[in-house]
Amino acid sequence: MDNLEKIKKTESETLQTFKKEIPSINFNHLDDQDYRNYVKDFEKNYRECFKFPPKMFSNTNLIDFGAGTGHNTIYFANWGAKCTLVELSDKSLAIAKEVFNKFSANPNEHRFVNSSIFDFDEKDKLYDIVHCRGVLSHTAAKERAFKKICKFIKNGGYLIYGDPNKAGGFQNMLQRYTLYKFSNSDEEIIKNSELLFKNDIDRSEKGVVGRTRNEIIFDRWVIQSQDDPSFLEVCKWLADCNLKLYSTYPTNPEFFLSDSLYSKKKVDINKLKNLPILCEILWMMKTQDDVNFIASLEDDLEQLNQNFTNFTFYLANCNKQTKIDTKEFFALSKKFLESVDNIKFMGNLKNKLVNFVSESKKLVDLVNNKNFTEVKKFVDKSSLLFKGPCGVRHVDFIAYKDD
Repeated sequence: MDNLEKIKKTESETLQTFKKEIPSINFNHLDDQDYRNYVKDFEKNYRECFKFPPKMFSNTNLIDFGAGTGHNTIYFANWGAKCTLVELSDKSLAIAKEVFNKFSANPNEHRFVNSSIFDFDEKDKLYDIVHCRGVLSHTAAKERAFKKICKFIKNGGYLIYGDPNKAGGFQNMLQRYTLYKFSNSDEEIIKNSELLFKNDIDRSEKGVVGRTRNEIIFDRWVIQSQDDPSFLEVCKWLADCNLKLYSTYPTNPEFFLSDSLYSKKKVDINKLKNLPILCEILWMMKTQDDVNFIASLEDDLEQLNQNFTNFTFYLANCNKQTKIDTKEFFALSKKFLESVDNIKFMGNLKNKLVNFVSESKKLVDLVNNKNFTEVKKFVDKSSLLFKGPCGVRHVDFIAYKDD
């Protein structure tokens, strides 16, 4: 099978899967207040997380590839963008039209195109913003699809792209492998996922998008094409398309960059190839929400913060009248360094990683021995695998093309 045949076959399989259960939310069953709450949450996401405030959509031409039921595109329209929605599923696109007719101030200003990314062709048409989230992992040629959508970005324009991360989706891949070893049909995948990963489904069902259990199961495990890119892969694609990284969410570890704004030679974040692994390790074995993780980290750093503050404040506003007492300065420095030694985070992180890999090995061994009962016991008793968020399943990138 050549590449084009594989692409078409995957498109057909993906289309059939998502016609059974549409993974993107639609607003047909929601009232106006639910819609306003949903948009308010996403307004905060774009402003605070993506660093891309809603006013940046005003008076722009925007194209959304894999627009689904219009659940994202509708608020771009109401933020002032003139939207083109490209969607493979006619069923989803019909819902998108209903959503725009119900919630858009000017529904006639927007276009709806029933097409795959690979078949879409619009010569000499460029856009201020190209949007594509949660789509390319489901294709048979994610890099080719990425380069295709980037051809429609005008100079000075932006790309908003998001997909699951390869490391962040590591636990999802373990779940998929487990389910496929014990399931011979979609119905068995549904049944076994409820038996093995009920807590994960429960958590997702209560999420902000409010999907049904079957929508979650189809989007996560029934769908067969789930080829997630790594952070480094996306950075390479951006460079190949002459795009520069603007922001990401979750963020990569830019806090290691500490040059002043006045430094003559600044680091190009687009060229950092190895630094993202620090984030991806955390994404791979994420087991608790940030609000809980950061709270525990805050407690861990409390004493360090106090002793560091005392150490640095002791030299504050140094002038001709300042006298540094040697004994006191040595005592402050000693307490500061002792606090560094007492930080639990790094040791805990290493231990968590060792235990995470150990549990992953144990699971694969049990699955390969094809003992469903033992697998279920292990999943229920594991301390890290499939607990809480089960990894970071989605990472977003904002990039721009130089004007």
